[in-house]
Amino acid sequence: MLATVRNRRGVISNIKAWGDAKTSEQLHLVTIEFSDADGEPEETLLWERERSPVVLEPNALPRVDVEPPMYMDEFLALQRATRWTAITPFLSPADPTRQADPVPTAPVYGAVSADDFQLVPLARAMRMPRVSLLLADDVGLGKTVEAGLILAELVRKRRIRRVLIITPAALRTQWQQEMEDKFALGFDIVDKTATHRLQKDMGLDANPWRALPRIITSYHYLRQPDVLEQFIANCRATQGQARHSSAQLPWDLLIVDEAHNLMPSNFGQDSDLADMLRLLTPWFEHRLFLTATPHNGHTRCFSGLLEQLDPVRFTRTPSFTDKERAMIGDVLIRRLKSEINTQDKEAGRPPRFATRYLEPLPLYLARAEKDLASAVRAFCAALKRQIVAAPEARTVLNFAIEVLRKRLLSCPTTFADSWLRFKAGLATAEAAQASEVLAARRALDEDLDDDLDDDLERESRNLHAAHVVGAWMHPYLAQLGDEVAAVDAALQALQLTELPVTRKQPKTDARYDRLRELIRQRLRSGDAWGDEERLIVFTEYKTTLDYLAHRLAQDFGAADGANDGAVAQLYGGMGDDEREPIKRAFNDPASPVRILLATDAASEGLNLQHTARLLVHFEIPWNPARMEQRNGRVDRHGQARDVTIYHFASNDDADLAFVARVLGKVNDIREDLGSVGELFDAAFQRRMLELADDQAVLGELEREIATRRHASDDARVTTPERGSDERARLTQLLADLDLTPDSLHDTLRLALGLGAAQEPLQGPDAQGRVRLRSPLPARWQAVASDSLRLPGERGVAGAMPWLVFDHRYFIHTINGRPVFRPAPDTVLMHLGHPLMRQVLTSFAR
Repeated sequence: MLATVRNRRGVISNIKAWGDAKTSEQLHLVTIEFSDADGEPEETLLWERERSPVVLEPNALPRVDVEPPMYMDEFLALQRATRWTAITPFLSPADPTRQADPVPTAPVYGAVSADDFQLVPLARAMRMPRVSLLLADDVGLGKTVEAGLILAELVRKRRIRRVLIITPAALRTQWQQEMEDKFALGFDIVDKTATHRLQKDMGLDANPWRALPRIITSYHYLRQPDVLEQFIANCRATQGQARHSSAQLPWDLLIVDEAHNLMPSNFGQDSDLADMLRLLTPWFEHRLFLTATPHNGHTRCFSGLLEQLDPVRFTRTPSFTDKERAMIGDVLIRRLKSEINTQDKEAGRPPRFATRYLEPLPLYLARAEKDLASAVRAFCAALKRQIVAAPEARTVLNFAIEVLRKRLLSCPTTFADSWLRFKAGLATAEAAQASEVLAARRALDEDLDDDLDDDLERESRNLHAAHVVGAWMHPYLAQLGDEVAAVDAALQALQLTELPVTRKQPKTDARYDRLRELIRQRLRSGDAWGDEERLIVFTEYKTTLDYLAHRLAQDFGAADGANDGAVAQLYGGMGDDEREPIKRAFNDPASPVRILLATDAASEGLNLQHTARLLVHFEIPWNPARMEQRNGRVDRHGQARDVTIYHFASNDDADLAFVARVLGKVNDIREDLGSVGELFDAAFQRRMLELADDQAVLGELEREIATRRHASDDARVTTPERGSDERARLTQLLADLDLTPDSLHDTLRLALGLGAAQEPLQGPDAQGRVRLRSPLPARWQAVASDSLRLPGERGVAGAMPWLVFDHRYFIHTINGRPVFRPAPDTVLMHLGHPLMRQVLTSFAR
């Protein structure tokens, strides 16, 4: 029902009985969603304590004796607004007395152009009384949009109110922006800083888990014992208060992004993140997990994740029963880019996803670089001999080999940085204990507790580990003297003998020379930058990133790391205020940024496909899943051009030749990487640490892959729905509701013009766009400024954007492929936009 309270009109959305124990009086706690923009959009109040509240009976008739009739166009707009705001607005046209299955309408409540296949998870979720879905689509298929559609539909149907999204720290702001820009849903990011700010504003007892209804937070923040305990304590308190009046859980929806990071382990103790998820899930009614790698080859891990998703259907088990296996398809949705492209070809459409090409960059190493590689291999072979002589030192010596060989695979400069710290450790007066080395190793392996995956901290731990290993190796110095001297001589020949090495230019560096040549071929036109191409260079180490930034700045005149130069950097540990401008600049065709240097902390979830299709792996991570995450930054939904992935290969260095061959195998079976990734890691360990023969390692890898690939068959579900039926039903519904771009435009124009002296919209311009005319009526100024104005500089309000009402305005056909590309100065109006919400509620009044 509608009600008038405190001189405001609104819709009653919830009522709870509330007895007053002192007076035995029956009170009612009423939640009202107000239809104006003059205050809080929703309030919960004690009905009997309000001054003259009025309920408007749904069958009340208009007072035709004193009120003038409406104009026809206003009446039609009112009629449309009434239809559009109904929660279930559809009756079957064939039999109007029978209500058909409700058609999900989330796509028209968002600034999205949802593909047919993206409607399938939405339709599946709406048929579930309790949503439990594992969205396991391929990297870059738009899982965030699919989750946003489900979230928006549940919110609009008033099935959920309290939502928690947990995600890697680097993606918090991106999730917040996507939900705001695409679905007009506001979320608060909760971290240490936000909690302190809330307590400063509301008092030390303020609890973000109680005060905020929609929250985004990172795994690593929430898993901290005190934070997790506070969250669970608040859930228990809320549940205790509601126990006598409601069976409702404290939270409505949990969304877990990159959910493979929270899988239970196959054996031994589960990780802190897996334990955290197990403690969280019982407090949520609906659950939505997102990952591109749902199965890691171990059924206990996969079934454990499914148990957290839906404990009614699944339990953690080493093998599924036939009944459980048959139910996996009920909760798991997985489509691959290749499958969608095949469907497009069968339907006579151009493939929606780009073709990916793997291209090796041949390296021709100079004598000094070959000598360094030979000297390091000889040093590691000498360490292996020490392991045979002193088995108790195996762990420490293997760790030393791993640290040094991984760094050498990146570049000589990064190796030199670690070697010089290692030499400094050798020069210390006191030998380190084995326990100190093992502590350094644990510190290097463990996840960082910081809110961001901090590359500066990780690099510091790497260098500390090299120093401690050197200090521990005092007793072996006599046996290793010749090998250490050979490495020193090789670095001397490369002129890498002093810290800081990132500011030095080695005498020769084939990797950098090849990168520079690629930049000149693909990104430069003479002495100027071309407009067509941009390049992403991924590296594992912050030292390598600093070195590349310094040399590229020297060669191409870019300000070192500055956003207004041609070279920009993204790495873990940057604040959101630093990251976001760099991401926007790289994705802006008008920006001068041409090269983005990034570490793996930037490789999850980022959308970099709008301007770039070229990517270089400066070194290959031992875990190929991380490499696929990198590739997914450009090979994803919305990429208009075919993608080229570059990596280094050389016959001059056995390690680089081995890496290139492994990379070819990774590319061949990339759709199964989730289940075989650890096999590649083990192959690297055997080749680099145990110094095994190339052919033996690769042969064993082939055999293990053939055996393991069937281990993930449980996750190879077939999703029969193509989304075409859902699209047809939605199209029919919109026709029945008269919900078209023209009717949206007319409804906005009429609402803005009620009681106004001038035409409220300016335009259309040559492209069919309109703009709000100034000055706006007072009642529209606040919502227009808050929801429409473009970002300004230095706190100054930005300009009003152009408005369009048809998502097809943003669809451009590039290379025969339709691509959705929003324009920064144009806003797509939709029913969920705050301005359109106020339009609809103005008619409801």
